[in-house]
Amino acid sequence: MTNYFRQLTLPWLIALSLMLLFTALWYHYESKIMQRAQVQQFTSSLQFSIRPLLASKNPDLLKAQLNHLRYASVLPVSTIAVYSDTGRLISGTDKATLLPQFQPEQMQQEFQLLHEAGKLMAIQPMSSSAASSGYEEVIAGRNDDYYVVVQLEAPGNYSVWLVPVLVVAMLGWATLLIVLGGIGRVSQRQQTDISLLVHKLSQLKQGQLNSRLDDELVAELTPLKTALNELAGQQLNNRSRDDTEKNQFKQQITALTQSLTIEKQQSAQLHRLYEQNQLQQQQQLSQLRQLVHQPAVMPQIQLKRALHSQLMLVELTLATEPEPLTPLLLTEYLGRQLPHYRSILAEQNLALQLNEAPANALYQVALPENLLTTLLTALLRLSCHSEGITELTLTIQLSVTGSAGSLLLSVTGNGDGLLAPVRQQLVNPGQQSSHWQNIDSQIVTQIAAKLDASIDVQSLEGLGSTVSVRFSSADCQPVQVDRFKHVLLFDPQLTRLAERKAALGSLVTSVAQCADLSELQLKAKQHHYDAVLIFLPEPTELTAWLELIQALKQKTRVLCYAGADCIQMWREALGVAITAEPFCLDQLQQIQALDTINLPKLLVVDDNPTNLAFIQMLLKQQPLELSTANCAQQALQLCAVQQFDVILLDIQLPDMHGTEVAKQLRQMEAYQLTPILAFTAHALADEVASFKAAGMNDVIFKPLEVNKLQQILHWCSSAKTDNTGQ
Repeated sequence: MTNYFRQLTLPWLIALSLMLLFTALWYHYESKIMQRAQVQQFTSSLQFSIRPLLASKNPDLLKAQLNHLRYASVLPVSTIAVYSDTGRLISGTDKATLLPQFQPEQMQQEFQLLHEAGKLMAIQPMSSSAASSGYEEVIAGRNDDYYVVVQLEAPGNYSVWLVPVLVVAMLGWATLLIVLGGIGRVSQRQQTDISLLVHKLSQLKQGQLNSRLDDELVAELTPLKTALNELAGQQLNNRSRDDTEKNQFKQQITALTQSLTIEKQQSAQLHRLYEQNQLQQQQQLSQLRQLVHQPAVMPQIQLKRALHSQLMLVELTLATEPEPLTPLLLTEYLGRQLPHYRSILAEQNLALQLNEAPANALYQVALPENLLTTLLTALLRLSCHSEGITELTLTIQLSVTGSAGSLLLSVTGNGDGLLAPVRQQLVNPGQQSSHWQNIDSQIVTQIAAKLDASIDVQSLEGLGSTVSVRFSSADCQPVQVDRFKHVLLFDPQLTRLAERKAALGSLVTSVAQCADLSELQLKAKQHHYDAVLIFLPEPTELTAWLELIQALKQKTRVLCYAGADCIQMWREALGVAITAEPFCLDQLQQIQALDTINLPKLLVVDDNPTNLAFIQMLLKQQPLELSTANCAQQALQLCAVQQFDVILLDIQLPDMHGTEVAKQLRQMEAYQLTPILAFTAHALADEVASFKAAGMNDVIFKPLEVNKLQQILHWCSSAKTDNTGQ
């Protein structure tokens, strides 16, 4: 490679010489071109400067101007003269007489640059009409009668173009020296790479593992470097394969040792579990023997219940797999389980009440259904152990935040409170007891542990007890609920009345409540409801109740509930289906809501926005469909497309008098019998007569009050029931 570059030295010198010659010739030619262009530009500018002076025919002024232009020029001008086409000197600078005799052989029309006697002679033809002609004529060269002759000093040496030639020569030599230096460095690099390659081959021959070559070599030695690295890689792979096999043997030995240790631990754990299982089975057998050998002390019903509880406890103890989660709607689930819960308490003649949260009907929650049923059964049974108990209240309340929920299960009973062993087992679940009365409490504590639930116990002698279990659920999904618009609720117990109304909030838009028979009769006459819930009191005033329920059943759905102690008497007295308490929301969901078209439709026409807003607020909770209009034209348009049952019509409307609106309504076939009520602040007797003559049925005076509201509701009720138009 080095010899190759050395052979290129002579061609490089020849190329450099040719480049210098070409540079000198090119620069010389370029300087001539530039010189000619500068001189031609100067002579052209002379024409425009002397043109006015030629017209004036004043040689002195022309001479002075030529001298001025000579000294002002940047070119080496020695003499300027103006000749006629016959060669006569018209005017010139101070040395114009020294010019050689100018005699053009023929008419010249273009610029010429001549070399004479070591000087440059520039000849520029000029029109005879230079004094008056335009620039275009002078440039065109028409009528060339004059000549402008400019003599310039010719360049005397070649120093001007010799400098760039020398610069190029120096650059060429510098480049050549750099190339020669590079050739030397490449030669030295080759020697170094060869020495490194020999050293690595020696290491590889000796079996050293670090014989791989990672340094960069010259291109000619790259194949040798690749071959060397392949040999080094094979040697390293052989050594790595040996080390890997050794490590695998070590890992297998370690794994076998760990497996033996784990098997020993599992064997010991199984032995302990077996011993615990044997102990639990012995305890359970002991409990069963106690139950079997005490028939005189324990009634048969309690024995049956205790055996059932013991069976549930055994199943919980032996269960190893987690209970699967089931999507449940709590209202529907409680409706299915209610007969089972009622049968548990019926064995001891205990009454059951339910308290449900509104969210129970609005969300579907993922819960272990079997564990939930067992937990509720155990809560009810352990609460039955109290002395003097007559009633239990089961509370199921779901609270939802986002998609996470918290479920509270609570059983409250009256009487003397929980038995001490039961309460102690719930408070300290770690203690084991063989008493049969503690089986249900053990079930509760075990399920609470599985659900990661908290247990709260409140029990006071003579004041009853409450056992609560609260746990979380991470999956709560909202469900679509068909809501009732208006429901009437009757319960003589005010505390339960408030609880029932709160629970109905998820299924009913508006709940009208009452706790007195006379109030119930009034509300039943004035309004229409999608359903009526009646929790019957002690049997009194049977005739009034019979008439009321018969009237309600003709208009809507009626659900009647009564306690177990008086349900038979109510059934005989009323002759209708009466359900034994408790009531659950699922029973109401089974009823299909009546269509809203059955509600009376009221149209209120008034141009005062305040009056309309006040009327909407008063009638918001009433069982009717309310529409409003603020002028007569809007009211007539609404009546043309809809059928209203009652119209409350303002007399003083901005676009038409109320009586005229009533007359136009009476001309419509659909509104010939519809009640139209005049709505005015004041009216004399003759005005009231004019209202009725126009077809109005009654007069409602402003402002609207409660008794006047009842009057409107009466018209709505009568119009919907018989449509008599009275």
